Amino acid sequence: MYKSILLVFFIAASCGTPKNGTQTVEAEQIENITTIQEGTITLALGEQEMVGDIMVHFKEVLEDSRCPTGTNCFWQGRAKILLETSEDGMTVDRSELIFGELKEGETKNHTFYKRGNTTITATAINPYPTKETGTVNLPYELVFKVQTK
Repeated sequence: MYKSILLVFFIAASCGTPKNGTQTVEAEQIENITTIQEGTITLALGEQEMVGDIMVHFKEVLEDSRCPTGTNCFWQGRAKILLETSEDGMTVDRSELIFGELKEGETKNHTFYKRGNTTITATAINPYPTKETGTVNLPYELVFKVQTK
């Protein structure tokens, strides 16, 4: 009698348990991983670009007080831009990046996304203003570098 009850218990306990449950979950997780390509990307003002599962949006030029080439300035100036990163349609971060002179309390940090093995760093804001163009209505482009380790 004791052995019969024990046998029924083991049979009931093993019912409904998948033998390869862990492997199934791992396979599903692997399918959801998006490959991120390393390299340099140029993004025009207002444009968005998918980098793996991350959407990078060059939102706005907040300031461009860089000293135009061909002129003499007492201050080199700077360009300050607004970037937005999002995942799955949700904003993850809004970053203000500064190229050029910093004011008191500001730090130079052009890395605007870092998660896991992926790092995205802004490298330049183009074009640089000239005496002829000034800074009004320039066709701004952000250059950024994607690295995976």
